[in-house]
Amino acid sequence: MTLTDVLKDFAYLSVLLLIGFELRKRITLFQRYFIPTSLIAGTIGMFFSPSWLGEVSPAYIPFSSGIGQWSGVLVIVVCATMFLSLELNQVGRDGMATTFLAGAAHQGQMVVGLGIAALFGVLGSTLPYQFGYMGVWGFYAGHGNATTVGNIIQDAGLWNDAVGVGVTFATIGILCGVILGMVIINMGAKRGLTHVKMSFADMDEGERTGYIRPENRVSVGNGVTNVSSLDPLAFQLAIVGVVVVIGIVVRTLLMKIHPIMSNFPLVGAVLVSSMIIGFVINKTTLRERIDRKLMNRITGTALEYMITAAIATTSRQVFVSYALPLVLISICMVLVNLFVCFVLGKRWLQDNPFETGVGLFGMACGVLATGLMLVKVVDPDNETTASTCISTSSTLGYAWQIPYMVVGSLMIFTMPTITTVISVALLLFFLIGGEILFGRNRKKASV
Repeated sequence: MTLTDVLKDFAYLSVLLLIGFELRKRITLFQRYFIPTSLIAGTIGMFFSPSWLGEVSPAYIPFSSGIGQWSGVLVIVVCATMFLSLELNQVGRDGMATTFLAGAAHQGQMVVGLGIAALFGVLGSTLPYQFGYMGVWGFYAGHGNATTVGNIIQDAGLWNDAVGVGVTFATIGILCGVILGMVIINMGAKRGLTHVKMSFADMDEGERTGYIRPENRVSVGNGVTNVSSLDPLAFQLAIVGVVVVIGIVVRTLLMKIHPIMSNFPLVGAVLVSSMIIGFVINKTTLRERIDRKLMNRITGTALEYMITAAIATTSRQVFVSYALPLVLISICMVLVNLFVCFVLGKRWLQDNPFETGVGLFGMACGVLATGLMLVKVVDPDNETTASTCISTSSTLGYAWQIPYMVVGSLMIFTMPTITTVISVALLLFFLIGGEILFGRNRKKASV
């Protein structure tokens, strides 16, 4: 893949986004249910991609072979901006409660996936038991980790369809996260559960259609630097680049500590880097150099292209080959997420349980960026701790998810029984631990 290929993919995705925006602007159904432009664009891109339309027609969108890497790269950009000029001391108790909720969602998906795969085996299917292991790494971890786990398995010569299955789960997860997330947001808005008022009838034209007329437009950022020296947007992007570089250094050092850390994803290292740098900047005068408004725009732009690319790369061949188990496991994992995020979430979280639950649901169905996109809909001005709570849970989750991912990807083939027992044990740890630490505290807080 060359830089020219990247430019062409960028152009194709841009055209899809503009088409999606016009459809969102003109079709009331999309407006009423707050359907994001990126979801519309990605769906169009999927049907017109080489693996869908290209199978029956010579005319299709000629994406490059590297289009599948866009999601994994852009989520790194999103994570790099996460903690820059953000107050970290506002997380507290709910941040830890969200971490336990995220752990319960992750392990719940794992156990459900393995259980359904085992059921197929009992019924005489040739579906490998390890098929159920791939669900969580696609659903919860997204395209980046799905590809990482799949490559670990395929490089070991254990299962050749691992990458394809993982990526397909990842795309289904993002679709479920965005579509069902928007449905949940609409239901919550009607019941008055959202922090901000979201009645469709009360929204102005700009909020409904997505297009803001000239007289109502506002600045999307502030000029920290003078354009005669360095463009303000370029300055903020350069800071994002520094965060990524430090993340690369962190990952390199971890790999020198032990070779097993070579599978530690760059996105995890960058998220840690963003948290460390954000903490340092908040304690110094360097904070004045961060324009949070522009950082939000960088995050938003990366999200739009990331979701569009992720949905557009859904594999038709893998979906057809494993249609029934893919759909069945996906449905069950969605049900697990709904229970954890909104039933347990309401019980364990003290502040903003709906907004945090929505964000966690999006993250548990895709990646952190999916959850942040949903939080942006229900909390556009970042008035709640939802985005910070799910970001914290994502960061802390790497402490146990990465070793579990690297070792488990091989153990699930060589020692499936032990891996299953460990998975169930971790699920019980998060459920029981969360109830002891936060369920009881919530009762006390309400007394």
